[in-house]
Amino acid sequence: EVEKYNGRVETLLLLKTTIESCYKEQRDRLHAPLRRHLQPFLNDVFPAAELELGDGFAIAGIKRSGPTAETFERLSAGTQEQIAVLVRLAMGAMICERGQPVPVILDDALVFSDDDRIEQMFDALNRAGQKQQVIVLTCRTRAFAVLGGRQLAISTNLATSPLA
Repeated sequence: EVEKYNGRVETLLLLKTTIESCYKEQRDRLHAPLRRHLQPFLNDVFPAAELELGDGFAIAGIKRSGPTAETFERLSAGTQEQIAVLVRLAMGAMICERGQPVPVILDDALVFSDDDRIEQMFDALNRAGQKQQVIVLTCRTRAFAVLGGRQLAISTNLATSPLA
């Protein structure tokens, strides 16, 4: 009787391992196009780093210099924000490659970035801007001025507004 149950346990463990392996293989195949577009952007900011994606394209962690990945939740707010922007840029590039150019809109992104890291992020934004439109909404116009592009401002003077 014990051998019969041990056989069932082994069968179920093999089934579990096989399903998990197939699931991981399918998830990796699904993530491959995003990874391909993400890596150049990631290298602009985190050279030689590798992003770990979980279910539903959730960011699970990042491998930088150490052998293990840092979980996304344990990263600083600035690093989390930068990775999220890089993933958006990669998704925009992926959609653009398929013949449907879409703008990438960033609303007050990179507020937690220090001076050095924001310059690296500008490299990634410039890379994205070569193939698609990147719209940055920010109150930090001086910091973003180095990106170039066309700056627009909202006038608070209603008398000079064309809608008045």
